[in-house]
Amino acid sequence: MDSRQPARERSGVTLRLVPRAGQDSAGGDEPAGTRKEPAGARSFRRYPLWRVLALNGLTLGHYLVGGAAILAAYRDYPIVGWPLGMAYLVFAMVQLYVLMPQVVCPGCVYRTIRDGRCPSGLNLISARLAPPAASAVEFGQRTHGALCQSSLCLWSWLLPVPLALPGLALSFSWTAATLTAVVAVLAVARMTVVARVAVCPHCLARRWCAAASARRAVPARPAA
Repeated sequence: MDSRQPARERSGVTLRLVPRAGQDSAGGDEPAGTRKEPAGARSFRRYPLWRVLALNGLTLGHYLVGGAAILAAYRDYPIVGWPLGMAYLVFAMVQLYVLMPQVVCPGCVYRTIRDGRCPSGLNLISARLAPPAASAVEFGQRTHGALCQSSLCLWSWLLPVPLALPGLALSFSWTAATLTAVVAVLAVARMTVVARVAVCPHCLARRWCAAASARRAVPARPAA
C-alpha cells in the first residue's frame, strides 16, 4: 500500500500526509476558484530552525512594541498605563504559548508527524502540554466565533492600537503615536505578507486550515 495514502481519520476528516519533503501535494484536490500555490513553494515537514526563530522573534518583538506603545501613550498616567501594558503582554503571551498548544495544536497534522516542526514550533510545546487530539475538531474550529483562537491571536496583534488611542487623546506624544503606528503596520504586514508568502504556502496543515483557504480563495471570473 502506498505510504502516502490517508494515515488516519479524525471525525470524518481524512488527514493526508503530503509527499516527501521538498514536494507538494498534487493540485487535483484544490477547490475550483482558488489561487494555486506559488511556483517553487514546497511543504516543510520540519520547518528550518531559522524560520521558526525568525517568526517567534517577530511575534515577541510585535508584542513588546505593543506594550511599549501603551506605556508611552499613558506616560502621564502610569497608574493606568502600567496595568494596561502588563495585562496586554500577559494576554498575548498566554494565548499564544499556553492556550494555542492546548486547544489548537493537538488536532494539527504536525502532531502526527515524527520529528515534525510547525512554522512556529508550537507543536513541540503542545507535545509537552497536551496529548494528541482524537479528532481534528479543535483545529477546524479555530477560526469560528468571536473568541476563537484565531480571533485571540488577531487581537494580540491589534489590541495595542485601541488601548493606546485614549492615552494619545489625553496627552499626545510623537513617540507613542509612532509606536502605535508601527504596531498597526506590523499587524497588516503579518496578515498580508508574512502569512501569505513565508508561512502558509509551506505549511502541511494548510489543506485543513480555514484561514489559509480564505487567504488562497479568489472570486471565480465569469465566463466570457
